[in-house]
Amino acid sequence: MRLDGRAAIVTGAAQGIGLAIATRFAEEGARLVMVDRNADKLRAAADKIRSGGALVTAIPADLTSTAEVKAMVKASLDAHACVDILVNNAGGSGGVTANEIDTVTDEIWEAVVDANLNSVFRCCREVIPHMRARGYGRIVNVSSGIAKGVGKPTGTAGAVLPYASAKAGVLGLTYTLAKMVAASNITVNAVVPGFVLTEPGAKVREWFDTLPLEAQAALVSRTSRGRVGEAGEIASAILFLASEEASFVSGAALDVSGAS
Repeated sequence: MRLDGRAAIVTGAAQGIGLAIATRFAEEGARLVMVDRNADKLRAAADKIRSGGALVTAIPADLTSTAEVKAMVKASLDAHACVDILVNNAGGSGGVTANEIDTVTDEIWEAVVDANLNSVFRCCREVIPHMRARGYGRIVNVSSGIAKGVGKPTGTAGAVLPYASAKAGVLGLTYTLAKMVAASNITVNAVVPGFVLTEPGAKVREWFDTLPLEAQAALVSRTSRGRVGEAGEIASAILFLASEEASFVSGAALDVSGAS
């Protein structure tokens, strides 16, 4: 198994891409810490993965709070004694829709950037000292094709301007942090998903299912592959970057968008 015995934190793990990542990591032998602010969905997701025999710790946390990030990492260390892998997947627009710049208030901007960029910084800042002390670490940050100007407001990215800006910031953080920690045998990479359909009941899937058929077809047509992505395909890319197979890959942004 590619992650046998590795302790991995996955944020935004209760549904969607995060749940797919956590599921795949468990299949590959990781000791999991699943983090999400939705405690009920997190508990259900963790129970499902745990039923397959995986060692799973579920920690509800709001990653826009420094205190809660600190508490989450401490709880992770208490449970597993180390953190080998950090996947910063949590994010989204929090259900806010603001399609034009003059509709983006300071509060919307700050909230979306906090959830999508500042949260990544906080988690990295808290985890890296422990990785440095052990001389090992794998960090994978989830950005978005919207950061490159691909697509329009969709699903979890209803406030597209702050969302795109924050996800572009995730790439800048990834490139710079990779150089800072390379000497400590810590890799830092990003995955850049295109439009991905997740499991029924997840936010993006619920939004997609409400669209007229013509709008659904228009979304699908944006990819050269002629289909949208699946959460498992994003999880596979992240698994590679978290594994020993990617030991010399750092400061990279892996596009997983079907050539959108």
